[in-house]
Amino acid sequence: MTSAPTCPRCLGGLRPPDLWSDQWRCEQHGDVFPWHQATAAPEHALRQLADTATVPIWVPSPMPVHWYVGGIGWAGDDRAGARAVALATAGPSPVGGPADMVLVAESPGTGLGARLAGITGPDPAQLDTLPEAKVEAAGHPTALWPVGCPHDRAAFIGEAGGVWLWLLLWPADAALLLMEHLVLEDLRDQAALADRLLFGAQTDRLNSPMPGLESPDSAEGDGH
Repeated sequence: MTSAPTCPRCLGGLRPPDLWSDQWRCEQHGDVFPWHQATAAPEHALRQLADTATVPIWVPSPMPVHWYVGGIGWAGDDRAGARAVALATAGPSPVGGPADMVLVAESPGTGLGARLAGITGPDPAQLDTLPEAKVEAAGHPTALWPVGCPHDRAAFIGEAGGVWLWLLLWPADAALLLMEHLVLEDLRDQAALADRLLFGAQTDRLNSPMPGLESPDSAEGDGH
């Protein structure tokens, strides 16, 4: 089961395609790819996305110890396929307590990663700092640049597979995970990875509101 389609940038309702337009439309952000979230059977949703997504489905391989998949969402429709995919994971933070990590692959202009990062979108401003982290994505070293965001989280962005790669962590000090050698595989190329994933309770991180709808100081939950 999946949630009703909403705007990937603001979670607002959408006007579906009609006789005058074949696009989904948000009152605030215009034509968008509709955002969906698996509300049940995320394993099934992942396997379906592996066949239809036009962007990578990044999965940590191996998953950090005691971490699990806590949600899956995507932006797209049956006609265009998934143009953005977000995988939410959760587990123990390196500094103690619970943590969440969301991996997003998206076509430029989608605005999903910007919403989850808590910044105005759809894409980050010019990245004029030096990269601060690196992961291995589908066998390629991939630099990640820090993105200014609310203090309750850490956000990084890079490019992999020809599209944006966002890596978002709650709380901010969970970014210490990036000091380890984090390897990401594209589930489209490694379908068997789905059989080795542990699925657990859903986190609420994929429902993070767009900037302006919630103050950073109010985001004190652990996402579980």
